[in-house]
Amino acid sequence: MPARLIAYLPDAPAPSLLLREGAALTIGRAEGNGLQLSHPSVSRSHARLCSDGLGWELNDLGSKNGSFRDSLRVEAPARLAGAAWLRFGDIYVEFTPLGDEDAAREAGRAQARRTRATALTHGVGQALDLDDMLSASVHAVTELAQCDRGYLVLAGQEAPRVAAACGTRSPRDFGGSTGALQRALEQGLGTVAHDIGHLPWLSTRESVMASGISALACLPLCDGERVIGALYADSTRPGAAITALDMELLQAFCERCALWLVARGARDRTEHASA
Repeated sequence: MPARLIAYLPDAPAPSLLLREGAALTIGRAEGNGLQLSHPSVSRSHARLCSDGLGWELNDLGSKNGSFRDSLRVEAPARLAGAAWLRFGDIYVEFTPLGDEDAAREAGRAQARRTRATALTHGVGQALDLDDMLSASVHAVTELAQCDRGYLVLAGQEAPRVAAACGTRSPRDFGGSTGALQRALEQGLGTVAHDIGHLPWLSTRESVMASGISALACLPLCDGERVIGALYADSTRPGAAITALDMELLQAFCERCALWLVARGARDRTEHASA
């Protein structure tokens, strides 16, 4: 039967794969593996997952840190009779067998996500007013990241400022992770965390503990090499896995949002100069 794999990397999108019946998949750190897990605890060629038409079987390939099924180390080929948590080194992978109808729905869900992202992008582009555009942008990213609240923060000469927010009682005060925001604004680096407890550099920060943040996504808005702001979303509940597809959609949306902001700023300056 078909199956789905979702791998939970500490600070990266979660790879999600739909496996067809009769397939075989290699798992490891090296390029060329069907499921590449870029983490030092994972061996270059770590494990192999295969289907013989009757079910799925997990084989460890002599990895240094071992392969596990529901906390038990796999010493010999292990049969996966149903849903299970697999672990390769320190990386957890959710294994879920699917019926044919479930597999078809899973494939259709990805297309639905793309369609929804396109609709959200179109909606932001149709905003007539700058405030409407900023508000639509932060609502869109919060939905795409499957979080509860969001902020659009613009970089400033003196200090960053919240330009739009949703799902918060203090729409003009940033109440999220200052570490993730600084990382985006100062280094141009994004942060994705499904479970912040697995990120020591983030989980112990005062802003994270004070707000009880469990999951977040924070991406920079860039005009070439210049960071002009960031889109941020978080949740106090453990987040749904932000997959590679979700990250692709979020990054594409942020690129468009940055272009809109730059174009709108240039237009406003031109109108002000001609007034």
